[in-house]
Amino acid sequence: VRAKEGGIDVPFMAIYVPATYQVTGGAKEKAEELIAIVERIVSDHPDKFEIAHNVADAERIVSEGKIALPMGMENGAPLEGDLSNLKYFSERGISYITLTHSEDNDICDSSYNLGERTHQGLSDFGRDVVAEMNRVGVMVDISHVSDNAFYQVMDVTKVPAIASHSSCRHFTPGFERNMNDDMIKRLAENGGVIQINFGST
Repeated sequence: VRAKEGGIDVPFMAIYVPATYQVTGGAKEKAEELIAIVERIVSDHPDKFEIAHNVADAERIVSEGKIALPMGMENGAPLEGDLSNLKYFSERGISYITLTHSEDNDICDSSYNLGERTHQGLSDFGRDVVAEMNRVGVMVDISHVSDNAFYQVMDVTKVPAIASHSSCRHFTPGFERNMNDDMIKRLAENGGVIQINFGST
């Protein structure tokens, strides 16, 4: 009720897989578990919610008076080094993937890793992931990636990318998780968007 009153009609559900699963294993299973929760919300309340796989779905669902629930995967770890998992998750309803989160993964380096970078940006697998995301229609999200990874994504992607929840480094000097002015301009040249998040840190 509050969402409808507030005009929230297409909120992305974050399928967030912590970096710990890159160590313990089970990243794909964790993503499956979280997707199942969203599916359960829909199956329990089909008159109020429906998963949106694309813009046309979202527009139709909202026109029917329901809330559309697209999904985004935060941390690409659930791909587990297998490009076929990308198409699989796309078919499950994942519309964007934040390439990494708090640690380097097999796709790219994280902005939080202040030590030795694993890939110096994107890995070879990461370049393939970006190209495949372009091909299957999953948005490339560069929030949390290292600066090198960001610029390499801009060189590889053939379609606009997004920064789903970044902020402006101008206001947080030295905090690489946020984007500097040059990066924001480069993202604009790519046709992409940056969304501003609000966080205590």
